Amino acid sequence: MEEKRHLALEGIIVCDLTRAMAGPVCTRLLAQMGAEVIKVEGPDQPDMGRMWPPFADDDQSTLNRSGFFTLMHGNEKDVLLDLKKPEDMAILKRLIKVSDVVMDNFAPRVMPSLGLGYEEIKKIKPDIIMVSESGFGTYGPERERVAFAQILGGSAGADVLDAYPDSPPIFGGNSDQFSALTSAFAIMAALHHRDLTGEGQFIDVAEAETLMAATPRPFMEYIMTGRVPAAQGNRDNVHAPQGCYRCRGEDRWVAISVGNDSEWQSLCQVMGRPELVEDDRFHDAFSRLQHQDDLDEIISAWTINENSSSLMHRLQAVNVAATHVNDGVDIHSDPHLKARETFTVVEHPEQGKREITGLFAKFSATPGVVRRDPLFGEHTDWLLKEFLPAHEGK
Repeated sequence: MEEKRHLALEGIIVCDLTRAMAGPVCTRLLAQMGAEVIKVEGPDQPDMGRMWPPFADDDQSTLNRSGFFTLMHGNEKDVLLDLKKPEDMAILKRLIKVSDVVMDNFAPRVMPSLGLGYEEIKKIKPDIIMVSESGFGTYGPERERVAFAQILGGSAGADVLDAYPDSPPIFGGNSDQFSALTSAFAIMAALHHRDLTGEGQFIDVAEAETLMAATPRPFMEYIMTGRVPAAQGNRDNVHAPQGCYRCRGEDRWVAISVGNDSEWQSLCQVMGRPELVEDDRFHDAFSRLQHQDDLDEIISAWTINENSSSLMHRLQAVNVAATHVNDGVDIHSDPHLKARETFTVVEHPEQGKREITGLFAKFSATPGVVRRDPLFGEHTDWLLKEFLPAHEGK
């Protein structure tokens, strides 16, 4: 008989008060690694992610048909508690008392207004790990600013870098993903600290700061040189040529990035233009950076007659970083992703069989698990009749 393989976070209980995307990306990772994640929604305040497209078969007649929610909440349990009611608040506190982690991504004022600030929660569970994930953190003069990922790129400076020269800034970066990964990492560190000391702690994650850390050039260039970096679009301040170039067919593109002289020479050979290596405009990396408009014109005139997929393979064969620019169909049919079992089929009571992505980190000993997302309030009876009685008796 095959020995049962335990999951990395088996035995860890997470009280999940998060909404939308930033928090749920984090708690989904914890659930895939084996944590028991119990998501709390209000009967009249469902997670807004349940209302976000795409919807299974374009049918949004119930709160259980959002593909977005399906992806964000696999492996979790879902309970309905109306925190305006004392009896439901009491149930939440019972859940907190048996939990290892409590996580929210509300505005900083919300949890204290509910009587659930860190000091109050610590009275319920002294070694609790509490994570507050908000746009600008729980302290500082801008703590109460309204924040969604769509606007946080502006605060972090990403909107300027992702724009094209002589055009307005565009929404850039995704603070939700960065803050979620930061929160997951922080929770792992806090659990380890608790194992060593028996102490819990409060973790304050500001989404804007996590995106700043992931896109440091706007502030580091100013600190180091006094200059404000200009918009770059697809370009880079080291790699040239770099960009997305139109190929043969409808909306087919190839992305190419050349990092050194050897790669430039290889690109010229594949293009059938070896003479460009000796062109003074492109002789070295500095020269190529000064003549990127010329480079883009030459490369675009070549790629427009090429098949993007075969071109990618030809360039990769000579060590030039290149990829076909995938759309949703390409990603779903990608043989590499299929070989890595990136997509997993789950059976959903309302949606039927659906494919979702699994845990992207591949663990050799604790590979994780992928299950469907919960129906709205599906596990409320389970929490009251099975889970809490079992854990309160320990």
